[in-house]
Order: sequence, then structure tokens, then C-alpha cells
Amino acid sequence: MSRELLIGIDVGTTRVKVVIVDLTGAEVAAAAVATPWVVDGQAVEMDARVLADAVRTVIADGLAQCSATAGVDGDRGGDRVVGLGVTGIAESGVLLDRRGEPAAPIIAWHDQRGDVELVAKELPDLVAHTGVRFDPLATIFKLPDILRKSDGVRWLNVAEWVVHSLGGAQQAEISLSGRTGLCDLHTATWWPDALEFLGVDESFLPGDPAFGMSGAGQASFGPIAGARLVVAGHDHQVAAFVAGAVEPGCLFESLGTADAIAITVPAPVDVATVLATADIGATIGRTVVADHLMVMMGMRTGQILERISRLLDVRDRTARRALSERAIDRTLDTALTVELTDGLVTIRGIGDDTDGAALWAAAVAATGRRTAEVIDQYTALFGPPTGAVVGGGWLNDPTIAAAVHRRFPTARRSRFGEPGAVGAACLAGISAGVLDGPFADAETTDGCSGDRSVP
Repeated sequence: MSRELLIGIDVGTTRVKVVIVDLTGAEVAAAAVATPWVVDGQAVEMDARVLADAVRTVIADGLAQCSATAGVDGDRGGDRVVGLGVTGIAESGVLLDRRGEPAAPIIAWHDQRGDVELVAKELPDLVAHTGVRFDPLATIFKLPDILRKSDGVRWLNVAEWVVHSLGGAQQAEISLSGRTGLCDLHTATWWPDALEFLGVDESFLPGDPAFGMSGAGQASFGPIAGARLVVAGHDHQVAAFVAGAVEPGCLFESLGTADAIAITVPAPVDVATVLATADIGATIGRTVVADHLMVMMGMRTGQILERISRLLDVRDRTARRALSERAIDRTLDTALTVELTDGLVTIRGIGDDTDGAALWAAAVAATGRRTAEVIDQYTALFGPPTGAVVGGGWLNDPTIAAAVHRRFPTARRSRFGEPGAVGAACLAGISAGVLDGPFADAETTDGCSGDRSVP
């Protein structure tokens, strides 16, 4: 019996993931490949064409799984892919030349080569206008050097490039645009001062920022030809959408490799609030829902725990779970501390009885303390959260799951193992007209609830 299927692609920091779901959100197939970064000292880059090939590979792998059971072939009566959405990392993107070909490599969002001093000097009102902080992450800090070294004339964020590489139109998406430092937070239009600083006009960007569900045409890539294409938006925001965490006051903790803690607030916000948000180390930007903004702060949970895993020579998920199960019942050694400062993990207080489980427990406790600090800062600015939703792969770790439950005893945990990719598929389904709104996603009845209808 044929099915209508949706594909979600998540171009993550570590992996390019594809999830294929039916119209209830049930997973039909999944595949992944390593994100093809090339690391050269402090430089972290990848070739845009190589990324496009990687995406085609994971799509084909996912469809092959479907074919093994039901056959995916819209022309011959099998399962039919009706929509494909792409989410993923923000800040990174592709500079195209006049022929529409990549003119420079994609620079990783976490690459530190941004010229903050130059931008701060020329655009002192950047934070007030865009909600972007003065640090090297946002696109605007890297673009001056990229433009100097190339003949590029058009910028596409990573998800926008992937959609275009599959045959879609070049379309700027609003939540990704808000992470560039080129988009005015208050008007949701391109900020003229930023364009002037870069020496470009609005033709540098593919139209006004739009909601991803408006669609970007149809796929020409053979296996999914004719499917509706959507630039779904920023990964954490797309995950929050499908998890039901986009009501004002709702807190969303995304525990992935690039983990984040976010809270949705209504628009508009005044400049004083934007500046106060930046002062605590967070950003504020447009999200995938109209008239909503999302305040977000990157956390170090995944980075700390990955480094502790390598230090303990715990190389696979089975061994790491066993370590965590030993750690979960440990009484915390208060003399043993773990912290991440300036990119380095520091461990203090190692005693004669310290073992791997004690170190794991201390690392989880350290990440929990930082999360609690962020929630207190959000509360001071926006009031107490009205509820909480949690998601992401690190929730499969027993010690992390227990700590999150203590922190948010009434939180809902997303049923989706890859909420970013599933959210992208969902937005594609909405755009294609086969869904009216998000998939049902409630493991419990506690936590955030409310209207998640499409704007």
C-alpha cells in the first residue's frame, strides 16, 4: 500500500542526517553521514559541492531503506515523497559567483576567524538592530574577509544552499537570516547599514527573509523529483516548533552536539531588552512562527561530555551508557569540579578515590549548574518560564536524563529522536498542503501546551 512521505534533512555540526516520516510523524527510515568539514589548524571549512553530494547520498540511503520494504517510486505507484525540508546550522553559508557557483568554502559557525573589532568599529549599533552579539560566530564578522578573497555576489545560508542544490529556488529564510547580523530584528528586513558596510546591496541576498513553509519550489533531484522543497530554518528553532515549545514563555532545552537553551518571547521587544539579552551572552532573533522571537544561548554540555569521554577512552555509546549508569547513583564529590573556560575543559580536585564514574557525575553536575544560571537570567528578563520541553540525543544518557528531570520535573520530552530533521519534514508537509500543523508530540501531559497552529 503506497504512502505519502516527508523527508527532513538536518545539516548538523557533526552529521548530516535524513529522517523519512509518514504523515503522522512516524519514522520510516533514517540515515546519516559525517558533515564533511576539513580542519586545518584553527580553520574549519568545507566545500559546498561536497556538502551537496553528501546530502544526496543520505537522501538516497534513506530512500533505499524505504524501497527495501515498500518501494519509493512516485511514477510507478509506490511510496511518494511529497515534501522535503532542510534545517541545520546557522551563521555558516555559501558565497556564489555570477554563474551561481560556489566562490568560497563554507566556514564553520564555530570557526573563530571573525573580525569583531572591525564590525564593532563600523557598526556600533549592531546588537540593538539585529540581536546578534559581538563575537566571531555571526556571518557578518566573517563576510569581509570572504568577500575580499573572492568574486562572490550572492549569499545563501547552508540550508538555503542545500535546497537550491536539490533544484529549489534561492530563498532567504527568516530564522537563519536573523543569525547573520544582516537582518533587522525589529522590522524583519535587511539592515541597510550592514549592507553598506559590506559594500553590497540587497541583490547580495535572495529576496526578503521569508517563513520557510512558504516553500522554495520543487525538487529536480531524480529520486525526489517534484517534491515540495522548504528551507525549514535554524535547527534549534525548527526542533522547538515540532516539539511544541514555541509558545511565549516556553523553555526549550536542546541537548545535542551543538546544544542550546531557548525561550520564546512575543514580538516586539524594545532595544533595552535586546541589549540586556546580549549582556547575559544570549542572542534574540526571529523564529519560524510569526510574531514570535526566540532567545537562545549555546551551552557546552555536549562539548564537555565528549571530551570527558575521550579522556576516559570511552569510545562507543554502549560503553558510555555503562559509565553513566555507574555515575547516576554516585554521591557527588564536591571537591571534584569540571568547567569549560576559553574552550578548555579544566578538572580540579582529583582524589585517591576518583574514578571515571565520579568524573562523569561531576561533569554532568557542572553542565547542570550552568543551565540553572541561564534559566535564572532568562527569568530576570522575561519572567518565570510557563513550562519546559526537552529533546536531543544526550537525553539518552541516564545521568543527563536524571539531572534534567530534577531540573524540570514536569517537562515534556520530545518523542522525536531527531527533532530538527522531523521538524523540517513537518514544515515541508505544511507547505505541501498535506499537514495542517505540527505532528502530535507529547510523551507526557505535563509542561508546555497551547496553540501550535500555523501562522
